[in-house]
Amino acid sequence: MASRHESRTYRGRLAQERTCVRGRALLGLTLAGLASLLGAQSARGADASEYLFLPTVTLGERELDFHSGIGSSGPRTPKENDYGLGIGVGLTQHWFSELAVRYRSRAGSGTALRELEWENIVQLAELGEWPVDVGMAFLVEKPNDSQEGISVVTGPLLQKEIRKFQINFNALFGRNFGNTEQHPTEIVYQSQIKYRYSQPFEFGIQAFGYMGSRTQSWAGYPQQTHRIGPVVLGRYPLLREQSISYNAAFLFGTTAHSPDRTIRLQIEYEF
Repeated sequence: MASRHESRTYRGRLAQERTCVRGRALLGLTLAGLASLLGAQSARGADASEYLFLPTVTLGERELDFHSGIGSSGPRTPKENDYGLGIGVGLTQHWFSELAVRYRSRAGSGTALRELEWENIVQLAELGEWPVDVGMAFLVEKPNDSQEGISVVTGPLLQKEIRKFQINFNALFGRNFGNTEQHPTEIVYQSQIKYRYSQPFEFGIQAFGYMGSRTQSWAGYPQQTHRIGPVVLGRYPLLREQSISYNAAFLFGTTAHSPDRTIRLQIEYEF
C-alpha cells in the first residue's frame, strides 16, 4: 500500500498531467484557428496607444485601464493621438475580460470615437508549469463606422522568466466580419525585455510591429511598420490590496511607414 505522501505526490502528478493535456489540446485548437485566419480578411492597423498583452490572470482582480499614445508624422504617416479607457476583471483563475472604448485624433480633425473593444486573456497553465508561460488573447473590435464591420483578433502570448529578466513575445492575427471590402490577413507582433530592478521601478525595451498583409506574399520590410525603444514600468502597492501600475515608452520608427517617434503611456488601477 502506498504511503499518504506517495498518494499525494501521485495525485499531484496526475493533476499536472491532466492540466498539460488540456493545455496542449487548447493550444492545438487555437493554432488550428490561427491557421484558418491566414486566408481570411482582417482590419487591424497601427495604434499609437498599443500596449503589451501579458499571459497572466489573477482571479477576482478588477482594474481600470487608461492608455494613450502620440505618434509623430513620418514620411508616409500622419500625426495621430490614440486614447483608450477600459474596465476589466479576472473572472476565473485563467480568464481575464475587459471592455474598453478607444478614441483617435489626427492632424486636421478633432477627437472621435474609434471603436469599442472586448478583450479576453486566457492563461493556459500555472506560471512556471511549462518551460514558457503561454496564454491566448482574443479580442472583438467594433469600429464606430458601421461599414467597417467587426474585427476578431487572436494570437499566442509567450513569456519567459530568466532570473531578473522577463521576456515577452506576442503574435496577433485578425479577421474582419460583415465588411463587403476584401481585406487580406494582417499580423501584428508585440515584444518586450525587462529587468526587474525593483517593484516600483523596472526598465527594458519594447517593440511593436505590423508585418503587412497576406495577399500573394507578405509586405517587404520597407513597407512594414516597426517601432522600438526604451520603456520604464512598475507597480505601487496601496492599502487593502489595491495598487497602481504604470508603463511608459519612447519608441522610434525604423521604416518610412512608421511614425518617427511614438510616446505611449498606460496606467492601471487594480482593486
